[in-house]
Amino acid sequence: MATLKVIWSNRAKTQLKSIHDYIKNKLKSPQAARNVRQDILRTSKSIVFAKQYELDEIQPEYRRMLVRHYKILYKEKHRDIHILGVFDTQQSTERQANDDY
Repeated sequence: MATLKVIWSNRAKTQLKSIHDYIKNKLKSPQAARNVRQDILRTSKSIVFAKQYELDEIQPEYRRMLVRHYKILYKEKHRDIHILGVFDTQQSTERQANDDY
């Protein structure tokens, strides 16, 4: 079975870059930053069917993947997977719920 086309929103790309930059610069761990980024990208590319992952508990109109302690929100649209956001699950769930996609 072929994987679906994965399309990252600009917001999700920015969030992933922020996560990478925080780990690299603030935590001073370039290798960990690369590893986290690679794990998130690899997992997002591994989706073989849209309902492979569970509905998000905060925003149930979207599905979520968990990678380490990061949540990746996505939805299916026109047989493609649209990555909408990437969140640190250790941050406030209130902040996640207030983001509009």
